[in-house]
Amino acid sequence: MDLAKLDAIALWSAQIGYVLICVLTMIALVFRRRPEKTILALMGASVMLHTVALGARWVRLDRVPVIGGYEMLSANVWGLMLAVTLAYWRLPRLRPVAALLMPVVIMIMAWMLLKPNDVTGAPSTYDTAWLFVHIGFIKLFLGCAFIALGMAGVILLRNAGIGVERFGGLPGDKVLDDRAYRFMALGLIFDTLGVVAGAIWAKDAWGRYWSWDTLETWSLVTWLSIGLMLHVRASFKTPPRINSLLIVGVFLVAFFTFFGIPFVSTALHKGQI
Repeated sequence: MDLAKLDAIALWSAQIGYVLICVLTMIALVFRRRPEKTILALMGASVMLHTVALGARWVRLDRVPVIGGYEMLSANVWGLMLAVTLAYWRLPRLRPVAALLMPVVIMIMAWMLLKPNDVTGAPSTYDTAWLFVHIGFIKLFLGCAFIALGMAGVILLRNAGIGVERFGGLPGDKVLDDRAYRFMALGLIFDTLGVVAGAIWAKDAWGRYWSWDTLETWSLVTWLSIGLMLHVRASFKTPPRINSLLIVGVFLVAFFTFFGIPFVSTALHKGQI
């Protein structure tokens, strides 16, 4: 099969799968049904199809498919869905959290479909293994922060008196808070490694480790916001509701950094994450 056709078929199939997953997780939450095996199988199949699409595009264009808004958003949808799938598989007690996370994935996917699917070449600065290390750690960070966001969302909804019965089968707020804290701590480690790998890549690409361009500055803001959130929780023993608000704030900063800045910045990083 032609690689372009394989890319299109696999990607559209994955996207249909993501929509079905969103619907099924909502049904499972609202009607208290648990088609968990079906959802998990659909998650695995959809992520695999998305992987095939990215791989076909990679081989066809002979470069990593992360250039431009369309490819960047597609790669991030893949990374977030991989995180959701692994969490759904390994943390069965937290599976209802997927109902809060899937609408976010669908919105990013819809955003991706609005972007032009342009095919461009890769700059010479992409010819380095540090690029893959950098992107890999950033994707791991976003995945950890995304799962923590879901747990924080449950805590905030229950504190607001929303979905108390629907989320009744989940662990208590303190347990969710502790797990979200662990995910954010792990995210800080991955983000740190991603920033370091990015600095090494920058040295190879542009002859300097750091230049304070827009994306680099906001990546530092993101890193500091994670550290501040973890410090506040550990030092002041803040309650789960406050910690959840801090996690939401950190995720919004990270979202703006990795999904917003590349579309408005004119720096070297523009659309190349």
